[in-house]
Amino acid sequence: MASWQGIRVSLLSEVRYLEPIRALLGEATGLAGLGEEDAAQVALAVTEGCANVIRHCYKNRTDKRIDLILTFGDGVFDIRIDDYGTFVDPSRIRSRDLADVRPGGLGVHLMKKVMDEVLYEKNGWGGTSLTLRKRVASRRGRGTGTA
Repeated sequence: MASWQGIRVSLLSEVRYLEPIRALLGEATGLAGLGEEDAAQVALAVTEGCANVIRHCYKNRTDKRIDLILTFGDGVFDIRIDDYGTFVDPSRIRSRDLADVRPGGLGVHLMKKVMDEVLYEKNGWGGTSLTLRKRVASRRGRGTGTA
């Protein structure tokens, strides 16, 4: 049987809540056995994913719900970001051209660059679930309960 651990948190769609989420991710990535660089990449990807939900799905409304489900174990750290908006076809989700140098619009590119997997799915309530996956490098004795 696979061993896993998890954390679930819900937040309102306010940008000010992204910093506490980054703090939570710092703790969770440590529990999962990720190193500093991987932990920073996870925090960047989750921040971008949540910011995209706030900006694009909820049109900057601050009264909408976002759920984060963090699961880790068996060498994988998964973060699922669930929104309660309208499902967006993944083929329509893309970053702007990298040659177009200006602020913003690179969140999807960054998520795909720093995470091992990025998956968009329609969730059970009609919104979008974004799963971000990072594989955990094997570290003997760290976070595994073995010596």
